[in-house]
Amino acid sequence: MADRIKLSVVTAEGESHEKMVNYVSIPTEFGSVGVLSGHAPMLCAVKSGILKYRVGEDKVFCLSVSDGIANVADNEVTVLVSYLKME
Repeated sequence: MADRIKLSVVTAEGESHEKMVNYVSIPTEFGSVGVLSGHAPMLCAVKSGILKYRVGEDKVFCLSVSDGIANVADNEVTVLVSYLKME
């Protein structure tokens, strides 16, 4: 479990998506930012687009997200957006 990250994607309406994942790719204004276990703390703006995350070695999932913010700290990624949709 040491290589896992807690991913939480939350909307203002209370809709949420939570998973334990191995990797997260966050869409930003300057391209995608990849997050692995042990990533340095970070706060960044999220651009509308596709947030990808990997569970295990080969299962990749996608969420369509709106503009928002993301916080990375202590093996947790929290993304606050206006909407999210499973792709």
